[in-house]
Amino acid sequence: MKIQYETLDYQTDAINSVVDLFDNGNHFIHKDEFSLDAFGVVANQLRIDKDRLISHLSTIQKHNLEKGDISIDQHNLCDFSIEMETGTGKTYVYLKTIFTLNQRFGLTKFIIIVPSIAVREGVLKTLSSTKQHFYKAFNAHADVFAYEGDSKHKINVLRTFTSHHHLSILVMSIQAFNSDNNIINEPRRDDTFGEKMMDIIAQTQPALILDEPQNMESDLSKSAIGNLNPIFKLRYSATHKNLYNLVYSLSPFTAYNKGLVKKIEIASVVKEDTNAVIFEVQKIITKRGERPKVKVKLEVKDKKTGDYCYKTLNLKLNDDIFRKTHNEKYQNWFVEEISISKNGVAVSGGVFFSIHEVRAQDKADIFRVQIRETIKNHFEKQASLGNDIKVLSLFFIDKVKNYVNDGLIRRLFEAEFEALKSSSEFFKNKVVEKVHNGYFSKSGKNFKDTKGNSKSDKDTYDLIMKDKERLLSFAEDTCFIFSHSALKEGWDNPNIFTICTLNETISLMKKRQEIGRGMRLCLDKNGKRIYDTKVNKLVVVPNESYQDYVASLQSEFNESGQTGMIPPAQHRRKIIKFKKQFATNDENFKVLWAKIKKKTKYNISLNSNDLVNKIVKNVNENLTAGQLIIKIERQNVVMKEGKIQTIYNSEKVGTRINKHYQISHLVSTLEQESGLTKKTILSVLTGIDCLDYIFDSPQDFIRNVALMIKNTLKDELLNGIQYFEVDDCWHMSLFKDIETYENKIIASEKSIYEYTIFDSDGEKEFAQNLETQDRVKVFAKMPSWFVVDTPIGMYNPDWAIVWEEDHQEKLYLVRETKFIDHLQDGLRASEKDKIICAKEHFDAINLDFKVSTDSGLNDLFH
Repeated sequence: MKIQYETLDYQTDAINSVVDLFDNGNHFIHKDEFSLDAFGVVANQLRIDKDRLISHLSTIQKHNLEKGDISIDQHNLCDFSIEMETGTGKTYVYLKTIFTLNQRFGLTKFIIIVPSIAVREGVLKTLSSTKQHFYKAFNAHADVFAYEGDSKHKINVLRTFTSHHHLSILVMSIQAFNSDNNIINEPRRDDTFGEKMMDIIAQTQPALILDEPQNMESDLSKSAIGNLNPIFKLRYSATHKNLYNLVYSLSPFTAYNKGLVKKIEIASVVKEDTNAVIFEVQKIITKRGERPKVKVKLEVKDKKTGDYCYKTLNLKLNDDIFRKTHNEKYQNWFVEEISISKNGVAVSGGVFFSIHEVRAQDKADIFRVQIRETIKNHFEKQASLGNDIKVLSLFFIDKVKNYVNDGLIRRLFEAEFEALKSSSEFFKNKVVEKVHNGYFSKSGKNFKDTKGNSKSDKDTYDLIMKDKERLLSFAEDTCFIFSHSALKEGWDNPNIFTICTLNETISLMKKRQEIGRGMRLCLDKNGKRIYDTKVNKLVVVPNESYQDYVASLQSEFNESGQTGMIPPAQHRRKIIKFKKQFATNDENFKVLWAKIKKKTKYNISLNSNDLVNKIVKNVNENLTAGQLIIKIERQNVVMKEGKIQTIYNSEKVGTRINKHYQISHLVSTLEQESGLTKKTILSVLTGIDCLDYIFDSPQDFIRNVALMIKNTLKDELLNGIQYFEVDDCWHMSLFKDIETYENKIIASEKSIYEYTIFDSDGEKEFAQNLETQDRVKVFAKMPSWFVVDTPIGMYNPDWAIVWEEDHQEKLYLVRETKFIDHLQDGLRASEKDKIICAKEHFDAINLDFKVSTDSGLNDLFH
């Protein structure tokens, strides 16, 4: 196959944004204008007018960027950043930019600096495969020079580059010239009269392309790059560490939502074992002058709801872990030692947890399910695409030894492939040894092949690192690729449809580096790009829950400082003034406040025998036997308003595991969990028919029974609750100025605040309609301190409104607004229950209260 290249609109915008910077009236510099020195060096000639450059930069930034991202750094005026999300053709863009700069201004000397061998090989491959494409567009070829910096004869490559009159592109890694020990920095005695090759290259005044410049921010790298004497530097990355004169930005959210990259589905493989004690040490935190702390992932119980979830907490020496988590699993657990030298933490009894420690059997069980799910997904995808598009899958593994020499991962993969291949028409006759291969080298020289041979396996190296067309061809059987870290950045293939992360530690490799390898839109067997969103879906199979995976991915986006990911207004805070004079003088609000300020208390009537009978009935009808399983949760990723969200897709059992547990403290634990007396708990247990379920999973049994007890108790409380008015009220003096974010407010004339704060698009539209509706005389978004007491927590209503009906009667309303979009299934149970209580409260003080779901005010009274 031959890859077909095309220039997309956003790529043209990125190219023009750079080229237009230098459009200062210069024309092509003819050959007789080149200057030659004693060494025959041909240099770039471009007269850059500083004032005009600043003017152009300002114009381009205003056209391309959000207002908050516009910034001109005059100390680094010839440094320019181009931000393009992984998979959107960054390499193609800067190569076409090179050809355009050559055609427009006659620049002939370009150096592409890369951070690794993988990136270098990718650039060289793209240069080779785009040769005819660019010749057709520009009627010109580029002479490409690859410098590896590993032997003296390679210096000749540099000499030829410096003396060439034609468009010349030198590709080399930062490691090839950032040390005094590099050959390029050694004085030569043959044909340079003691000059360093680095100094001769500097005379060409090269234009630099920095590919992934965030890896070149050390003082050593900056100095080495400066020694090249560049005429300017163009910095291309999706994850810039520092932005120098940003001229173009294509954020991950824009690329994702416009269909410029694949959509993502997360198929998390997680072990569901409520009996297991989760204590994952992630990091030891040390700061000068402070005692060390340890960052630990734990299972935490919510004191209000009783729900359990995984959270990361910072613990210090002697911390009581039970008091931090409220989880009975951690009873009598204290932090006894935090050791940097041993890289871990000791808890009570001398039990030591190393950083990212994972039990071997658990790891093998999870790996097997991950590998099986990846192979199944691969088979299904290939079946759906037929013989038009070849499917590839990529594995990131924890240790090289787990793949080579018949390591654990290799054995698991081959066993699962053999077990599953009969179900696939396409793969049933394939030989397992031929469908998978791995590359683990950092240098590209001596690496271990799939059999563990420490030698140069040129075929494997060329297939994975160089020959993209061959890898995409059905003539090549290899379609499952294994890597440790060599392919995490700079390498990609458009037909990666599944990425499986068999990482021993979930934070060793950045999430964006992992998924970035498979984000490109795929190619068919003729090398043509496919834009069908149903085809272009990347499935990520991580060894963690989708909640954890998305949270870490969101954190990775935020830490990378992506321009355009979060609207600038979301960073800017603003004080919202309370209009005290308006609130105290407006007759409408004075009457409204007099009505809503009243407080109430509630009474509850409860029959204990009825309660026990209903609990027993609930448990007998709904309790199921708990089993230790490894399950697969599938979620589709949605990127919206600077945040990553997920939509439920499916959930299934990956495998079941049999274990035996010791049972103790059943009654006392249920007593503590539910708040009922020991006598009532014993009455409940006596009536349960499925008591033997406790032997399958004690912790699961206790949690589920406790939850059913609390839910039944709550229902009984709500059914018997009565509110009555008391001789107490809220005072207007509690209204204060509020601090919030600029992108969460709209100006208001009718509100008691100068701006109305909104939490969602629906609330924003609701507030705007309140503002423009003539019948609305005044309204207030109720502050957080205005609450109604309920048995399940405090409730804060949304809006208080004065509505005038037919220019006569005035209605005083309290409204809760719930605008449910497609990302939500509806109100949470706790919200519904609080609203039931709120209705009773407002009935007691004779106020009209209801829930409104129409931001257009159409259901305000219905």
